[in-house]
Amino acid sequence: MEKISQRKSLRTKLRTKRRALVLALTVGLAIGLPATSAMAQANSRNVPAAEWAKIQEAARKEGKVIVYATFGPAVHDRIVESFNAANPGIKMELVRVIGAALTTKVEQEKTAQNIVGADMVLTADIRWATDVVKKNYFKTPVGPAAAAWPDAWMRGGQVAMLGLTPWVMTYNTNLVKTPVTGYQDLLRPEFNGKLGSVALVAEVVTLFYKWLDESHPGLLEKLAAQKVKMYPSTVGAGNSTASGEVWANAFSVMAIDNALHAQKAPIKTVIPNPSYGFAYGGAVLSWAKNPNAALVAQEFIMSVRGQTAIVGNNEAASPLPNVPGALDMTKINLTLIDWDKVTPEGVKTFETRWNTLFGAR
Repeated sequence: MEKISQRKSLRTKLRTKRRALVLALTVGLAIGLPATSAMAQANSRNVPAAEWAKIQEAARKEGKVIVYATFGPAVHDRIVESFNAANPGIKMELVRVIGAALTTKVEQEKTAQNIVGADMVLTADIRWATDVVKKNYFKTPVGPAAAAWPDAWMRGGQVAMLGLTPWVMTYNTNLVKTPVTGYQDLLRPEFNGKLGSVALVAEVVTLFYKWLDESHPGLLEKLAAQKVKMYPSTVGAGNSTASGEVWANAFSVMAIDNALHAQKAPIKTVIPNPSYGFAYGGAVLSWAKNPNAALVAQEFIMSVRGQTAIVGNNEAASPLPNVPGALDMTKINLTLIDWDKVTPEGVKTFETRWNTLFGAR
């Protein structure tokens, strides 16, 4: 009887393990992440408490960490303030670099001699980040929060997916009397010559327009006929909408809009149904001049406190549960970029199409 009981117990354990494996694979596939890399690195992110304490002490001796990031300015301010408060003795210097300029700058610094550059990046260019994992650009994050981070929200075991962010629309409430609820509304005659949006400053912007083209057949051509004014950033497009230079903006994020709301700007933010979005990626550079401080910064970003700084007031969702202020993903019809289906050829082909419609900007 004892042997039968042991065999039943073993079968139960095996079934439990199989169910866990299937769940992990399903989650990885559902969000467009490689299931193998999503599961592979969990143990390597977990280090003994004594080793983590040594890393923290070494980080304090380094005294600073330089981060290149492409969030909105208000998000950057929250991250720096929260990190510096949580890590006495380590000062975060955060440099905002817009779009593809961030990855270009990092690539240049990799081969430069005697230059003080980034220790860590927070980028929206996940295809680049995933590709350079194979070139040993990054270190594996470690620490308590890194070890607890959901495996399904890692790329290549080294890039943490952060801040799940929908793209939104904005309009000036002083100038627009009939509410805007979706992209089709931007085709109204009143918006001819009065629309703003963002030029192809980053791959994620290209992918937004590509999604818009595929999910709303014919809309892109009609939008081009509206003589849209293209801006080099969401900040510029948002400010122009608030000032009345344009009446509505087709491309923004909540972090930019919330900063304008705080200034009592006459704007209304709309999350379209359906909507499209992306997740930022955070990673520590393998050639960091302050490697320990960078690991501490990455650990912070992957903690509830760091995620709270990123999500702000319903500006983004988090892969972690119970993050204060996080956007509730169950309440919006959001599709995230599936990076495993993004190819350089597909991006280039669509950029040619976009430039034909809107002109190279």
